[in-house]
Amino acid sequence: MASVVKLDFSQFTHGSAKDRKKFGDELVKALNKSGFVKLSNHGLSDQEVEDVMQISRDFFHLPQSKKQELACPPGPNPQRGWTGPGSGEYVAKTRKENYEGLDVNKLIDAREHFDVGPEDDTQFPNRWPSDQDVPGFREKATRHYQTCRRIALQILEGIEVGLDLPGIFVNRCRTDASELCINVYPEIQAEKIDDYTKRIWPHTDYGVITLLFQDGVGGLELENQDAPGTFLPVTPTPPGESIEMVVNAADCFERWTNGFIKAGLHRVTTPCHVTEGKVVLPERCSLAYFLKATRDTMVGPLPQFVSEANPARFEEMTALEFQQLRNAVLY
Repeated sequence: MASVVKLDFSQFTHGSAKDRKKFGDELVKALNKSGFVKLSNHGLSDQEVEDVMQISRDFFHLPQSKKQELACPPGPNPQRGWTGPGSGEYVAKTRKENYEGLDVNKLIDAREHFDVGPEDDTQFPNRWPSDQDVPGFREKATRHYQTCRRIALQILEGIEVGLDLPGIFVNRCRTDASELCINVYPEIQAEKIDDYTKRIWPHTDYGVITLLFQDGVGGLELENQDAPGTFLPVTPTPPGESIEMVVNAADCFERWTNGFIKAGLHRVTTPCHVTEGKVVLPERCSLAYFLKATRDTMVGPLPQFVSEANPARFEEMTALEFQQLRNAVLY
């Protein structure tokens, strides 16, 4: 498999019916091939993305005691607030076949993250740093969340156009239950990225699709679905170009399509251009928006993707039950 396919999203948002169909077809083809695609002209300016990355750095550079005040409670419910490094063992517990011979209790993710849900979520309310500690954090994170939701639903509509199945996915995401995960990977010596420590271990995302922005540090890799167990770099946007959006299929989308489009397995490790040794990997920042299905929506295979030759591969459960099942293992 070559590098990640790059598509011009304005072909869908501002194009003719023929342009929209062409984009949808190419989007489905790319996701079916690798689970990943890059989008240009996605509707978010470089400045908007950088503003959110900067407030993210401001938060993660707070004293540990300040971050601890906003620590996400352990348990199966949707994440809200700050989570510190060290939760890498969950990946092996959910995909044990990839980690034979490793003590899963020693696996470490060398990252911190801060998770945000819908602004009006009273069931799982958000936790925010004060404006005194991080001016503008809530305002800018909320604006980014809302913009990403609008774009994610448009992307989902593009997939529907490519599959000739109007409304089949978007209608299952109408009531907002999505999440924004703000990640910072502290600087670390390259030699410490070893058999038990990664910036983040290989994993798939829980939701429907993920919208990702990354800074220029690098290290994101996707599994080559033509050669399972091998990984390919998802390179950052070259300097001087408008920042690209990386989109990947997630678990609930794989479940809905009964495996026709597989969730993209990915990890963050030492960038491919860095030599091993005492090189210090700089701090890395990324913004991941997880579009999720409405909580009471079923996430088993849809009938359009089930046949006698391809029976249902996944059991029925609600989107919230699926997330809680995964979170119970992770946290």
